[in-house]
Amino acid sequence: MDGKERGGVATQNPQRVELGETLRHARLAAELAPGQVEQELGWYPGKVSRVERGDRVPVRAEVARLAELYHLEAGETERLHLLADAARKRESPARVADFAQSYIAMERAAVEVDYYDAELVWGAMQTERYARAVLSKSRKQDVEASVPDRMSRRRLLTREDAPRVRVLLGEAVLHRLVGGEEALVEQLHDLLRVSELSSAQVRILPFSVGAHRAMGVGFVRLRLERPAISRVYIEGLTDATYIADPDEVAIYEQDFDDLWSIALDDGDSANILRRRIGTN
Repeated sequence: MDGKERGGVATQNPQRVELGETLRHARLAAELAPGQVEQELGWYPGKVSRVERGDRVPVRAEVARLAELYHLEAGETERLHLLADAARKRESPARVADFAQSYIAMERAAVEVDYYDAELVWGAMQTERYARAVLSKSRKQDVEASVPDRMSRRRLLTREDAPRVRVLLGEAVLHRLVGGEEALVEQLHDLLRVSELSSAQVRILPFSVGAHRAMGVGFVRLRLERPAISRVYIEGLTDATYIADPDEVAIYEQDFDDLWSIALDDGDSANILRRRIGTN
């Protein structure tokens, strides 16, 4: 099952997104409609949009024909071929639902991650026992196979080129007994440890904040450099929505920043974590 795509998201690697957007800009610059390109290349109706969304990668001969059709210079054509070659490579798939594969690929390539959820710790910050408890409620995933994969995501935080991460959690995270009291306390200890990393911040949005615009909506905002894009990912029970429209992404960015500013600051967030841990 594919997630809902609003603006287009590659399902294998981010280079598909960059290739698609590069081709779309080139087509628009050449003032050609999708139907004209499809007629010239003998493609079925709709293939241009699939290529430009990153769902399909043209073969080398088709890339050459597109470059010719779009009047690209030699350097631009060479870059297009390099992008297409990279886009054809498949990363090792993560053991997640099909609709989440695109998200994992972008998470790996992100330079910035903003995560907000009222009651669930971000997957890349979950401890093994916490993750096991979460994954055990999946309808389809093999828990024993999925836990190591979930744990591998934690390397994102400590690698040399770690992204800048801001994780905003509702106060309910401190009290929902995911995996039981001991597993939760272990997770909260780990959040304290992770919050001391130079690339990561963890803040708590207390109950006292009351109503806010993101109530009922957990989301992740990812920024990549190659391709230079920002995406918002919202996961449901059976599928996911990827938001790519810059104006819509900007709304989520602004609302995240607003929530970040009214949450407990880094020091007070660490203190509330310590107080919750200290109740045991």
